[in-house]
This record gives sequence, C-alpha cells and structure tokens, in this order.
Amino acid sequence: MTLRLLSWNVRGLNNPRKREVCKNLLREWRCDIVCLQETKLSLVNSVVLRSLSSSPFIDWAVLDKVQSFEGFSVSVLFRGVLDGFEWVCIGIYGPNAYLHRVALWEELSRVRTRWNKSWFLFGDFNVIRYPCERLDCP
Repeated sequence: MTLRLLSWNVRGLNNPRKREVCKNLLREWRCDIVCLQETKLSLVNSVVLRSLSSSPFIDWAVLDKVQSFEGFSVSVLFRGVLDGFEWVCIGIYGPNAYLHRVALWEELSRVRTRWNKSWFLFGDFNVIRYPCERLDCP
C-alpha cells in the first residue's frame, strides 16, 4: 500500500476562497494524511475541516498557539488492517527560537520511548541546512 502524505505551510486559511483553493488541491492530490501548518484559524471545528476536505473520513488534531512552547508535534499510531504493521506518523511544527529547539528534540525522544515502532516525521522544522538559505542571505 502506498500512502500519500502532505505537509503544507498554508500561511493562513481564514479567507474562504483560499480554503476553496486548498480543498481543490487536496482533492486533486488525493492525500491520505495531511499536516497543515500556520493556518492562523481562530477556530478549528468540523465545519471548517469539511470546507477543506470532500472526504467523509476525516479526523484531526490541533496545536493551539498557547501550546507552541510545550507541544511541537502531533503523533498518531497507525496499525495496518490487513497486515497489522504498526508505525507512528509525527507531524512537526518546530519552534523559530533556537533555545526552544532542544525541547522539540526532547519531545521526539519521549515519543520514541513511548512507541518503539517505525516512524515517519514530516512537517516544518523551522531550520535551514545551509547559511545561504537564510532570508537575509545575498
């Protein structure tokens, strides 16, 4: 079985037209698991989620802004119906502040300790690989 996973920094979803564009792209891409970052939505409920998805099979988890220094990830344990294979999917939204990144790695270590399974990390770590990737780089 092939899964399609998407991590997308949408930079705001308050505009209904932007949500419609997002919904159309998600339908086109036919993703199985979607991790949206920076939605900037003040309220996330089933009505808002239905405006983003045409699938009747949808579940979600939200990290509020208040949790941003305590929770950097959403972890879900999956078990294959046919083969029983278990794996952990972890959606990441890493902190911008360097000092808080240690907390992210500590959190991931706790997830690893809790579920000693295969795992898949995806999301926005808010890190750069090379200095030239900085916004202020010439």
